[in-house]
Amino acid sequence: MKKIKEIYLSTYFLIQFNSIKEKPAIRAFLDFLKILINNKENNIERHLETFNLFQTELLKTGFDNFSNYIKTCTIEEISKNNIQKSITEFEIISNLSKISHKTIIELMNKKFRKYSKIINKMPAFKSDEINLENIDFKELIHCSNIKIFEKNKAFIFNDNFEIKPVDYTETITFKDLKEYKEQKKILFENTKALLDGLKVNNILLYGDAGCGKSSSVRALLNEFQELKMVQIFKNNLINLDKLYATLKNLPYKFIIFADDISFDDTDNTFSTMKAILEGSLIQCPKNAAIYATSNRRHLVKESFQARKGDEIHLNDTLNEISSLSERFGINLLFQKPTNDEFIKIVLELAHDNKIDIDDKTLIEKAQKMSIIKGSKSPRIAKQLIDNLLANVSV
Repeated sequence: MKKIKEIYLSTYFLIQFNSIKEKPAIRAFLDFLKILINNKENNIERHLETFNLFQTELLKTGFDNFSNYIKTCTIEEISKNNIQKSITEFEIISNLSKISHKTIIELMNKKFRKYSKIINKMPAFKSDEINLENIDFKELIHCSNIKIFEKNKAFIFNDNFEIKPVDYTETITFKDLKEYKEQKKILFENTKALLDGLKVNNILLYGDAGCGKSSSVRALLNEFQELKMVQIFKNNLINLDKLYATLKNLPYKFIIFADDISFDDTDNTFSTMKAILEGSLIQCPKNAAIYATSNRRHLVKESFQARKGDEIHLNDTLNEISSLSERFGINLLFQKPTNDEFIKIVLELAHDNKIDIDDKTLIEKAQKMSIIKGSKSPRIAKQLIDNLLANVSV
């Protein structure tokens, strides 16, 4: 209790950041701490009522992680009011953010032992240790409107080094994507680990066109409500370090999405991206991971010319070609399905969409469309179902 009291009292020393104490959720949390540390305040109803107010105000913010909310409010104050770094005030805010639900429960149980059954049912809230000391103030100009990250899930990183929100309305989930169970499982587990604050790998999804590589990455936004995604285009990969510098300041977890990328042997972006991915002093921030898709295993357009020459130079060339893909910790292969798998995908999609056509007819239409398109892939299967839903003759 002494430690919590010290943290609470130290908030009176907030000067530059004093206004964040007036944010309803933070104000409610401080009001709760005030009565919690007061030995003369022995009314459990008062404690529970104040804690409920805190939970209600936190819910209104759209955050389930109180630490992230505090950090967001702090960054808003920095960007709005041109605040200078203050290690002392950062430490106070950081200590406040570290007070966990577990600590609250323990202190409440000590104060009201006979009500432990009720206390142990107090609604939980998430909290983490936030790091304010490493905020790069100069980089905050690229994300000056911090609220866009609170209200949006999907963004693009443009040529002006700005992160701009995009209207993301796609509802696709892993359930909608048929087959490729192992690939989806690894994607899910790696992303969950990122959200849990663990060290994770960058992922390369490669293989045949139309097999759901990009869709699988985008579906993660609907699998994890708290996840954010920033798409970076190939021509801008050379500025990946600038994106890193901005994201590290934000209290969210991001997938950096590089879709359908490949390089040729004269592309300067290849060497730059290779260095930034691994081997550079510039590292991907802990709150982000890169998920890239490509139809090419090594991301490089190989030619027979590249394979000519003596054995030493040939090995150098082949090593260079494979060096970028090897810097992704996880490589997921998406191959075109077999004929049986293709038919299974068509039937499952048809049943999910309640298409009133018998299986035999569906199979005939699927085979016909695959011949016309010259491919059997999940994309072709979905196109068939979309045509049937739109009553387009196929």
